[in-house]
Amino acid sequence: MKFIKLIYIIPTLLFLSSCNKDKSANTLHFVTSAEYPPFEYLIQGEPAGFDIDLARLIAKELGKTAVFDNMQFSSILPAVSFGQADMAISTITITPERKNNLDFSTPYYFESMAVVFKKEQPENTIAKLADKKIACQLGTTMELWTKKHIPTAALTTMNNNNQAIEALKAGHVDAVIMDGAQGLVFSKKNPGLSYALIAQSEDGYGIALQKNSSLTWQVNKALKKLQASGEIKKLQQKWLGDTQWKN
Repeated sequence: MKFIKLIYIIPTLLFLSSCNKDKSANTLHFVTSAEYPPFEYLIQGEPAGFDIDLARLIAKELGKTAVFDNMQFSSILPAVSFGQADMAISTITITPERKNNLDFSTPYYFESMAVVFKKEQPENTIAKLADKKIACQLGTTMELWTKKHIPTAALTTMNNNNQAIEALKAGHVDAVIMDGAQGLVFSKKNPGLSYALIAQSEDGYGIALQKNSSLTWQVNKALKKLQASGEIKKLQQKWLGDTQWKN
């Protein structure tokens, strides 16, 4: 989901010290931004979610223990680039721009595009969304997808999905485009709303590593094994349920 442009800012000494605290030969140090359930969020101060479980499985495959630092999303890629963490996992969309500066694993998940709408106004297909007022989160895959696939829509970008949903409930927009898992979450929280899956993103989520990292091939090998064994599918069922696009 997160598609914010990478800007390298030299971290402070305090930031560097904090990131180094758990590094050892027996751990894999992940950075994440735990603000996007069900992929990564905090439960009583501890990270949880699809990405967190996946990181732990990868670490186990590599004979290590996963440790996590939670920080703002804008900080996680610089932390990896500067070598202050082994890798980042945080619903990070793989893009050509990012691949210029970082290594990425093979994609481990392709997010579903969902439309959230009022039940009495079921704007539940791409065709119905043409020329409608649509909201989505600023700087996300959903923004780029909507501009490409529904170019006639009047698109409004919001700082987060909570704001977009409030705009929908207030009648300022006709629909909200978001990830399928988020569509399910917001529909459950708001009885007057429903959602429908309408497409799949062309760009997958990947794990970010330092450029030319020796860990990249090991992570890819672990992902391949976890995919073949069905472990990733189990995580999808556990955390995402029936929110995945099916052709």
